Amino acid sequence: MILALIALVSGFVLPPMKRGFDRMQTRAAAQEAMAAFFTARAAAIASGRRTAVVFDRSHGRVSVVAAGDTLMVRDLTAGRGVAISASRDSMAYFPDGLGLGGANLSVIFRRGAAADTVLASREGRVKLGTTAR
Repeated sequence: MILALIALVSGFVLPPMKRGFDRMQTRAAAQEAMAAFFTARAAAIASGRRTAVVFDRSHGRVSVVAAGDTLMVRDLTAGRGVAISASRDSMAYFPDGLGLGGANLSVIFRRGAAADTVLASREGRVKLGTTAR
């Protein structure tokens, strides 16, 4: 009887806890990616040279690169179990802070039922959006 009651309560408590944990992991990865965009834009403006944010989806990493120098590398998936998909693999910033290219970049981080999207515009703006599956 007690085991059945524990199983019943666990059935109600564990799924919401898992969804919350999934949301926390996707949000952490998305915030790391946003930090890379902010770092790249600030570096482009400060140094007066083109700076890029490069996503390595196969290894789950994001890098900030300026003129062959790597300014920052973050592992977005380490220990998080987050899958990454992006509309393209990189975005560069001009020294005036504007993005290079004809389209915005979107990066989606998924884990379980949670998904967070980082959107980087050609104007240099970066924002975070959340969707649930």
